[in-house]
Amino acid sequence: MICPKCKTDNAHRSHRRGLLELLASFVAILPYRCRDCSLRFLKFRYAAPGQSEEEPSPVREILSIRRPTAWRRKRLELFLYGAGMLLFLMFLYYISREHGGAPE
Repeated sequence: MICPKCKTDNAHRSHRRGLLELLASFVAILPYRCRDCSLRFLKFRYAAPGQSEEEPSPVREILSIRRPTAWRRKRLELFLYGAGMLLFLMFLYYISREHGGAPE
């Protein structure tokens, strides 16, 4: 995100403050803050291609690498949680079933 005051691409998403920014976020107008000049501004998240500034190529490259890596990590976490849940349910089944008693 490019800062409208100092024109650097060092702006990042900021936390919402107050009711106005909360309501604006419902229509995708989000708060940003520049790390260089500390300017806080609101910007439409889904700007038209003619309105938005072009991302520098290193940013695009980093995002193209980071997204698949994050998805792989998320898949692994889901698999591990699922396997842990399955083992837990198998353990519960084992301790709750009736074992062979004394012969009559």
